[in-house]
Amino acid sequence: MSEKISIVGAGVIGVGWATLFASKGYRVSLYTEKKETLDKGVEKLRNYLQVMKNNSQIQEEVSSVLSRVNPTTNLDEAVGDSTFVIEAIIEDYEAKKKLFGYLDKALSKDVILASSTSGLLMTEIQKAMLSHPERGVIAHPWNPPHLLPLVEVVPGEKTSQDVLEKTRELMEKLDRVVVVLKKEVPGFVGNRLAFALFREAVHLVDEGVATVEDIDKVMTAAIGLRWAFMGPFLTYHLGGGEGGLEYFFNRGFGFGANEWLHSLAKYDKFPYTGVVKAVQQMKEYSFIKGKTFQEISKWRDEKLLRVYKLVWEQKKLSFFFKLEYSHIFK
Repeated sequence: MSEKISIVGAGVIGVGWATLFASKGYRVSLYTEKKETLDKGVEKLRNYLQVMKNNSQIQEEVSSVLSRVNPTTNLDEAVGDSTFVIEAIIEDYEAKKKLFGYLDKALSKDVILASSTSGLLMTEIQKAMLSHPERGVIAHPWNPPHLLPLVEVVPGEKTSQDVLEKTRELMEKLDRVVVVLKKEVPGFVGNRLAFALFREAVHLVDEGVATVEDIDKVMTAAIGLRWAFMGPFLTYHLGGGEGGLEYFFNRGFGFGANEWLHSLAKYDKFPYTGVVKAVQQMKEYSFIKGKTFQEISKWRDEKLLRVYKLVWEQKKLSFFFKLEYSHIFK
């Protein structure tokens, strides 16, 4: 019998996790307390699998993959006999601490308890884990988890090295690109980078420089194309020409940017006026007018799969860099 993974939470992230694990052959328990939410989650799961099937990401029939998923509103049933539990509930410390405190008391010490939080700290959550806080860890996927390969693994102060390694190993079995942070920081790496950019995007909307739709065009027609296969350091290393990143910072574009970096957004909360303008402008966003959330999600997933196939399929990250960029780093 295959290994059982328990997912607590049947929202977008929880269902994405369930889709990923089930598609890789694991038995999955998908839990949420409300049956209506659970039913919607199962329907999302079926739709996710169908998109994967249509795009040759899975060969197995959708009904066969679904047969490995046990949807339930009974938490004890969901986590019983599990080797790994992933929490994907609301981004709230009290809610997470209540859940982790209960699971820590109820489950064998060998069961790893992972949070999918996008930015909260495991050290705080571990305060509620009175028996075995060392088994608490963060495994932060990117949305949608069944398509985007990155998982950030983040330890708390009491997380054991063994738990970190087992979490890394499990994620690598799922063909994920795993980054283990050397220390905790709110938001981790990915979201801190993403929100630095998003903060500036909201600022530009607030200042009337560009619309939300135009900003998305800038991202997809230039920045996003490069970032699909190069990170910012490699991007600007090449931007420095033969002199590389050193020239970029000392004499090139990076040096010149020092003249205007001071004008970037500095607020630590999204401004009310910027939020109102962004929300209002989304109503006029030409591409999404007349489309349902499900239709836009399906479009996104199909596009992501095409990019994935072009950039990542049949290439592990280390293999990609060793073969294609080794000459840059010699």
